[in-house]
Amino acid sequence: MLAFFVYKTKNQVSTQTRANIQLCLPQLSANHQEDLIFESIHQTSCAFFELAVLWYQPIEKVLNLIKTKNIDNSFYDNDKSKIIIAPHQGSWELLNLWLANEGTTYSLYKPAKSSSMDHYILSKRTRNNAVLIPANTTGLRKLLIGLKNKASCMILPDQRPAKNTAQINAMFFNKPAQTSLLIKRIAQKIDSNIYIATVTRNLTTSDFELTVKALSRSEFLTEDLDSANYLNKSIENLIQNNYAQYQWAYRRFSKNLYKK
Repeated sequence: MLAFFVYKTKNQVSTQTRANIQLCLPQLSANHQEDLIFESIHQTSCAFFELAVLWYQPIEKVLNLIKTKNIDNSFYDNDKSKIIIAPHQGSWELLNLWLANEGTTYSLYKPAKSSSMDHYILSKRTRNNAVLIPANTTGLRKLLIGLKNKASCMILPDQRPAKNTAQINAMFFNKPAQTSLLIKRIAQKIDSNIYIATVTRNLTTSDFELTVKALSRSEFLTEDLDSANYLNKSIENLIQNNYAQYQWAYRRFSKNLYKK
């Protein structure tokens, strides 16, 4: 019902979802695009409502919702720290809880404007001992210290990077998008294994599937543009497995590009 209402009215989610799908997937027919727009909004609605389970049910019960796991064998190599790239696909909230259950995991986040809301969100996202740190200079120092001690970090890489941060214009679905160079900068300082991961939902069986795939650290250590293109292409490859569960409601591109 929520998805139907959002789809049928003009709002930020429906407008941005439609703009991104039309921009990134022009090869789809108009009818196919509309089906995907609605299904994407449907999945976004699911992500909102499932927080009631993820944030309030016992951790053991929540983690048991992951019925299928496709995990690269090297993920359990404890000799190195891990950088986990987590695009906004499926349930990144559940992925955060699962990673924290596997060992000390740092996640960068943008604090809420309201201190009471910020405290509330932190209390839910850290209840499995996940470590959330602000995406600022102090937070990055803590992150690097944690990685030097062989911890893991989860980075959501597919939003427009903040001003005055390392970034470059790289291709995403054949369109230029400002792309963060944070992962490259971390990889230059810490010899970590790098993965891309997602937890997707199955609405028929009411459970989830976890995928953790190894990426090439050497590809991130190339020239800035090549590194950013490799990151975006890796995200694309993941999205293509399930277009509908990607959060198309985020603005990745410049306003001028949407007008074309």
